[in-house]
Amino acid sequence: MTTIPAFHVSGKSQAEGTGKIFISTRKDAVSSGIFEFNVFAQFNPASNDYPTGTLKLKIDLSDSAKGTFSSTSIELINSHGKHNPTIFFTGQGKMKTDSKKQPVGLRYWFFIADNGNGETPRVAGFAIHDRNGDRIAYGTGPFISGNVRVDPN
Repeated sequence: MTTIPAFHVSGKSQAEGTGKIFISTRKDAVSSGIFEFNVFAQFNPASNDYPTGTLKLKIDLSDSAKGTFSSTSIELINSHGKHNPTIFFTGQGKMKTDSKKQPVGLRYWFFIADNGNGETPRVAGFAIHDRNGDRIAYGTGPFISGNVRVDPN
């Protein structure tokens, strides 16, 4: 049976900044339990035909491939919220790992909850899968440093 993929539409969204996330349960003898990111992602339907931007991740977590991931596209982006704006986006990318066999055909999902500078920490998370659907890397946790802004929507 042939199926037609769901049609997805991006909404006006923007995020920019850096973050360093520590997940204590992902730290072990050979992993720091940290992932870092640098992001600029945007879409404005009034001026952009498609979402644009870049995401770079430096990953050093247990139960994940260690290395550097760089997005090659942002295919879908959406955000919501005024008091703690949250952005979600997905696309394709490449990763350089410490393995002899490099993962290929990578797709990613990334989000940031910008909880401001109050008591609730900012949070970021990601998942990366290869062309076979196998998980390559993942993580979600609170910022320990960084400065990111997700535009309210």
